[in-house]
Amino acid sequence: MTRAKNYPAEPDTTTVDPALTTAPDVASSEPPVDAPDDPAARYEPYPGAAFFHGGRHSQIVTAMSRRLEAEGCGDGRHLGPDWTNAHRDAFAAWQRQLRPKGAGDVSGIPDETAWDRLHVPRVTPLPKES
Repeated sequence: MTRAKNYPAEPDTTTVDPALTTAPDVASSEPPVDAPDDPAARYEPYPGAAFFHGGRHSQIVTAMSRRLEAEGCGDGRHLGPDWTNAHRDAFAAWQRQLRPKGAGDVSGIPDETAWDRLHVPRVTPLPKES
């Protein structure tokens, strides 16, 4: 015959914190400012043409590279976090997809219109509201 072990007493569960059992009122709550439907929260804002120069090392460049490759604009060269001629060539291919027959900027330096259409996912924090 085995002897019963002495276990600690079970916690008192007769009182329950109402905050743990009450669902929030979803119908009346406003969506947060950085809701996924907000493009400012989902996509990286255009950093400006001056951002893209040799020697630039940035997670923004990496995110842009992944989008360019997803759109089929890479040519097999490595597109890492450092801005290179391979990045310029890949972005030029994206610009040519957007602007057939050379109508507009196809220099490979990102312009705001082409950047916005690429939908680069946000990698930088949202600015704080003041």
